[in-house]
Amino acid sequence: MVDVNGGSTLAQSVTAGPPGREDHSLLRREMGRLDTVFFLISAMVVMDTIGAIAIAGAQAFTWLVVLFVLFFVPTAFISAELGAAIPEEGGAYVWVSRAFGRFLGALTSLLYWAGTPVWLGGSVTVVAIAVVEGFFAPLALPGAYAVGSVLIVAATIAAVVPLRVGKWVPTSGAVAQIALLTFFVVSVGVYAARHGVHGIQPQEFTPSTAVLIGVVPVLLYSFVGVELPTTAAEEMHDPQRDIPVAIGQAGVALALMYAVPVLAVLLVLPAERITTLHGLTDALKSVLTVYGGEVHPDGSVILRGAGRLLGWATAAVFLWVLLSSGTTWIMGASRAQSAACLDGAGPRSLGRISRRTGVPVVMALVSGGLALLTMTVDLTVTGGNTQRYFSAALTLSIALIVLAYLMIFPAFLRLRRTEAALHRPVRVPGGRPGAWLVTALSTGWSALVAGCLLWPGLGTADPNRHLPPGFAGERLMFEALVLTPIVGVVLVVALYLRLTRPGK
Repeated sequence: MVDVNGGSTLAQSVTAGPPGREDHSLLRREMGRLDTVFFLISAMVVMDTIGAIAIAGAQAFTWLVVLFVLFFVPTAFISAELGAAIPEEGGAYVWVSRAFGRFLGALTSLLYWAGTPVWLGGSVTVVAIAVVEGFFAPLALPGAYAVGSVLIVAATIAAVVPLRVGKWVPTSGAVAQIALLTFFVVSVGVYAARHGVHGIQPQEFTPSTAVLIGVVPVLLYSFVGVELPTTAAEEMHDPQRDIPVAIGQAGVALALMYAVPVLAVLLVLPAERITTLHGLTDALKSVLTVYGGEVHPDGSVILRGAGRLLGWATAAVFLWVLLSSGTTWIMGASRAQSAACLDGAGPRSLGRISRRTGVPVVMALVSGGLALLTMTVDLTVTGGNTQRYFSAALTLSIALIVLAYLMIFPAFLRLRRTEAALHRPVRVPGGRPGAWLVTALSTGWSALVAGCLLWPGLGTADPNRHLPPGFAGERLMFEALVLTPIVGVVLVVALYLRLTRPGK
């Protein structure tokens, strides 16, 4: 076993420490390096955001490249160093707690975890509904409830089975993503050969601040989750070696799996037809007409023959990809919050690890239950208005995780100082200046996104023009929908830690 703390082994560290650490002995080492790579791809390539990126036009592609270099790469370095140096279940919760104490650790973990059920019950569910409506048949409100419920329940079940079984859902989802996007890009080539594409002038790629303010939240969200596998570090065969390598390999796949489809959507669809919700599904339907069907002058698409059959198959794969992404995030976020609860930062009963399955079943079930509640409330409040529902849910889920990032990334810099003797198999290059640089970049982008989300149009002459689709002229309602859950998370953590003894 690799020595990580001056002589104490990883096995010893599992049972040592605060109350609750002994529960970690129930965890089972089931994840290898390839499992971790696929886990990352499934978590980070969230296909519900491709349309939301493409709506900003060719500039979105430019800013996508900028965010990859100036946000993803720094966060990948941070996660690789800390994931290898502190291979403990809980990941970011452990980092922040060791750097800043239990309160901020608990707040970080709860924000990080809460974003998952909001996202799964929100934007993932509404994209699944849009896929069903786009390729199969329109749905009335009861049908939308049914599709969302099946998706969420299936993702939750996959997250609570033993990891040796459950890990195949992220793996198969990642393979399905690669296959689907490859098929889409090839079909775009066939479509272009027959019908041509919408030309993009070089000057359209020139970045502007106005577009950045509008699109940076969803761009950054496309690159979150690089730290997610570290939440299951004690379930990996060799986390100190596998985490850094998996991050590097998945990062290359991530860049290609976003850049190529976004560019393809921009080439296939006229700018006026790209929407945040239907961008990718509309582009898929359009290119599938090369196998049978036609695009009408008003932009509507009819698939026939082989085109229709391929459309159904594509939709089924798309739905599986969405389900696997939801499963991956329930697995990761639930483990972080479970570790927090076992460490005294939440009710220990919620963090309990099942002796039968070796996974934190209770937190996963709570995640699924909250996702169902989110879906029900959102569909009811919006009356089935999927674009409004998508905007509110996506905004809130991004806000929750970037607020957690405002504590996660500075924790890296503080641990460099307070735990300088900690063995780090991988280090951010550049010494102290390099550590400051990656921290400043990752935290700075997170702060910018937090501001843009909490007050859309921040720093612009007419902020109300930047309200998300579906909320034109309704800033008060939008702010209430976003701020109320965030304030609730802070109050829950503060009250719980005040009413319970540390370590209880």
